This record gives sequence, C-alpha cells and structure tokens, in this order.
Amino acid sequence: MLPIPLQSHQITWFFRLALLLNLLAISWLAFSARPLMIMPDMLSDKIHHFIAFFVLAYCLDAGFPKRRFLVYKLVPLLFYGIAIELIQSRIPNRDVSGLDLLADALAIVSYWLIRQPMRKLLVPAKP
Repeated sequence: MLPIPLQSHQITWFFRLALLLNLLAISWLAFSARPLMIMPDMLSDKIHHFIAFFVLAYCLDAGFPKRRFLVYKLVPLLFYGIAIELIQSRIPNRDVSGLDLLADALAIVSYWLIRQPMRKLLVPAKP
C-alpha cells in the first residue's frame, strides 16, 4: 500500500484522467502511419500491447471502482482492441494481427486475476 495525500474521490478522478491520457497516447501510436519501433521485432510488439492493455485495465478499474469488471471494463477494452486492429487495416504500413488481440486479451485477464491487490496499491492517507 502506498498512502497518498488524496481522498478516495480524488484518486478515482486521477485514474480517470490517466485513462484518458493513456487512451489518447495509445490511439495516437496505434493509428500513426509510421509505427514507433523502439525494438522492432514481433515479441516486443506483443509486449507493448500487453503493457498498454494492462495499464488501461488498471486505470479503468480504479477510475470506475463500483462498476463490474467483466461487463463494464473487459468488454469495452476488448472492443477497443478490435477497433484498433480494424482501423489499422486501413492505414498504410499497418496490418491486422490476431496475435495483437491475443496479447490485449491476455493483459486484461492478467490484470483481472490480480486486481484485488492492485486496487489496494494507492490508498488515501489517513489524516
């Protein structure tokens, strides 16, 4: 647990803002015609997908803590991953990858499996 000097509702809004910023950054990277290749190999691309969707799952879960995960979080994240792949099929130098979707889904499920301790990482500091 990491106590931070914020109240619960402020932590919730922090994660909502983080979710928005991550969605913007990930969308920009996913939809740019020239993909950012930090380590240009297939494995690193899947690792990037995994990290991105794990972070999105965490921010979405912490930003909307009262919503059920499987209905209100897992399904929209999977649709976002599918949308990325469909849009990339229309962008030059980009392609559709079922392995990308698999990495996205594995990240979401991995987060879901450890979500209870993850939800307790940041807690309001006691006054």
